[in-house]
Amino acid sequence: MATRAVYSFFGFPSTPQCHLYLHHDGYPTGAAWRFAEASRESIEPASFLVAFLSTQPSAEPIQSPEQTADAEYRYLVQLVSDAALHLQIQGWRRIPGGDSWNPRCGPMPMAVFIQRFLPGDPV
Repeated sequence: MATRAVYSFFGFPSTPQCHLYLHHDGYPTGAAWRFAEASRESIEPASFLVAFLSTQPSAEPIQSPEQTADAEYRYLVQLVSDAALHLQIQGWRRIPGGDSWNPRCGPMPMAVFIQRFLPGDPV
């Protein structure tokens, strides 16, 4: 059985808003694996969306998360500019058959998300 997820990206150069749909491995461990893979592709936070797209060729662009009534997880990845650029993750889960998104985790730094859900993975 597939665990579908929507990944939303905000604040990235040249693509201020982007939503992607993936058909499998959308649970937090799968998302952490995808994020770790993209992080290894590029260590620059501003390049993370490009790296994610490169490492996830099956990701389908969508107009909004509401297009995916069958998604069980939703992740928001934001490029935040405080003292320095960094990535922040927030996650939600929708109970199958439900209409609302329930907070699952975050907001938290990308490295903390990966360490929490994929312990031992060197980012």
